[in-house]
Formats: sequence, structure tokens, C-alpha cells
Amino acid sequence: MEPRGGGASGRARPASSAVLRLAVLGAAPLARGLYLPGFSPVEYQTGDPVDLKVNKLTSVKTQLPYSYYTLPYCRPDKIQASVENLGETLMGDVIENSPYQIQMLKNESCKLLCEQKLSEPEKDKFRSMIEDEYLVNWILDNLPAATRYRRPSGAFTYMDGFLVGLIQRSHYFIHNHVTLDIQYHQNPEAFEGYRIVGFE
Repeated sequence: MEPRGGGASGRARPASSAVLRLAVLGAAPLARGLYLPGFSPVEYQTGDPVDLKVNKLTSVKTQLPYSYYTLPYCRPDKIQASVENLGETLMGDVIENSPYQIQMLKNESCKLLCEQKLSEPEKDKFRSMIEDEYLVNWILDNLPAATRYRRPSGAFTYMDGFLVGLIQRSHYFIHNHVTLDIQYHQNPEAFEGYRIVGFE
């Protein structure tokens, strides 16, 4: 690229630098008014319901996604699709409602969601998904669930979703007990209520 004569400083500047600056400066006014459907912040009041949605089961081992309810997980009375924006459709997400009942700022522990006895074919489905290292993907207020792990060094690392289960000493274990850590933010000067900012 040929350098062009520079202005007051006398330094040569590549032509693409000026174009880049113009593109960035031209986009600045647009950035202030940008709205992405499905991603606007939601303010919750104490006791408001917070919907936990389920997404497809994914595996880096097989690359074949499955609907969450392919496995015999606890189900709501009626399963409803819950696609909120075009991006979810383009990504192949299969977002549906769940039977979890969560209320803003209401702590609960040891709450039973359902009890069910698995048939042999259902057990085989779980075994197959565990062997293929499938992940459960949940969504809360448009935030994907993450699992936090502590490394031997003491630092934390995060993984999208959580494993369907694991194998230890030739025995299969299903992750059927969960602890939800919902982080929120409050700023009375800017908005009323609480905004969810993290979901582990």
C-alpha cells in the first residue's frame, strides 16, 4: 500500500486508516439507539416469576443436537416452543418451557420437581447420551446457564450448560440434582426492580 501524505504531523498514513475511522465514526450514532429484539433488559420485582427455559442437548463428540425432552426429564403440563428472535432460529435452537417455578429474590432449597421410574429403554437413552458427553443447555432471561469449575490452581473456569451425567467405575450417574445461582443487579437511580446478570 502506498503511503499518502499526512496532515499536520507530516506522517504518512495508509488510506485504509482514514476509511476505518470514517466507518467507526459513522456507526457511533447508530450504536446509541441500537435495540436487539429479545435482548432488552427485563426488570423484575420481588416475587415475579422468572422463566427457566430448556434448549437443545448438544455434544462436541457427536455434533448431533437433540431436543431437551428427547430424554425423559420432568416435563411441564404442556410443552411450548419459545423462540424469541431470528438468531435463535438460525442457530438451530430448540427452546421450550420447563416445569421449574422460580420467583425473583425467593430462595428455595431441596424442592422436588418430580419423581419418575425409568424404563429400560429410557435408561439406555441416558446411558447413550452420557457416553456421548451430551450437555444440558438452559436459558434464564436470555442468559445461557454456565457451570463453574475450580481448577487445581484455585482459578475458576466456566462451561456452557452441564453434562447430562457421568461414568465412574463403570456406573452411570445422571445429574438430577441442581443448584441454581442467579445473580442480579439493582440500580434504583436508573430503573425499578432487579435485572438478572448471571446464571450458574
